[in-house]
Amino acid sequence: MIAAVLVTHNSERWLKATLDSIANQTRKPDRIIVIDDNSTDGTEKILSDNGVTPIKATTTATDTVTRIAQNFQQGIREAKDADVVVLGDHDDIWHPTRVERQVALLQGSNTNASTSILMVASDGALVDETGTPIGGTLRTTFPAAANWNELPADQQLKYALKHSLATGGASAIKPRYFAEQEIPEGWLHDRWWSLLATVRLGMLIDTESVIDYRVQGEQQVGLDTGTQSMGAANKIQRRMMNLGTSRQKAKDLSKILRAQCATPALWKQLSTPRLFRTLS
Repeated sequence: MIAAVLVTHNSERWLKATLDSIANQTRKPDRIIVIDDNSTDGTEKILSDNGVTPIKATTTATDTVTRIAQNFQQGIREAKDADVVVLGDHDDIWHPTRVERQVALLQGSNTNASTSILMVASDGALVDETGTPIGGTLRTTFPAAANWNELPADQQLKYALKHSLATGGASAIKPRYFAEQEIPEGWLHDRWWSLLATVRLGMLIDTESVIDYRVQGEQQVGLDTGTQSMGAANKIQRRMMNLGTSRQKAKDLSKILRAQCATPALWKQLSTPRLFRTLS
């Protein structure tokens, strides 16, 4: 079974176009799961008109990042029996072959190891609020190593710790592995899942654009790159301003992610001092 998982919050402006693009897939999802986070506009009616009954969000988190992550975590837990979950934002347009392509990639074998692929991160074309291309893609903002899929596992992890590899709206996962893995507070779901997939030797980078990614003023996270695009001085300054958060994230990786490592070489990369120096 193939499931699509979306999260909505007062999404009426663009939601119909997103749902239409899902309906027009060459390989349609068997189920569409929508976690709705307290919408007060016409979101529920649009979903109902398109045959979708939303599930009420259960998160009680107050910070935006954790709340978004927990909403998507709830969504994949609803879809944990699916073979593949295709993730989506409420305002993007899926290209017609998106589901077909990502399912095929996830069902292939990893070129770097004799393990299955757990997550695929594809690209997306950037468009404005009206859907007009503005130039560039998600990879322009969040670049991945050109030879990522051929890199040794330890080099993949080194790169993944410094760079965000996946934008959730353009990604797909195998939910059985991720559904019961708690996302620590302060982490976005796509960032944490991409690291989990990397240490399990199951992270695939796809250079194909599978969505039109809408850049608009109401986005809660959008194209924020954190410290990744900063110079050294500004990066150090921002880390010092967020010292507690940086320390906690290093601990999360050292304690939680280390337990998932597929090889001893990866385990060595996840010592707390090393992480504190390198984590983006």
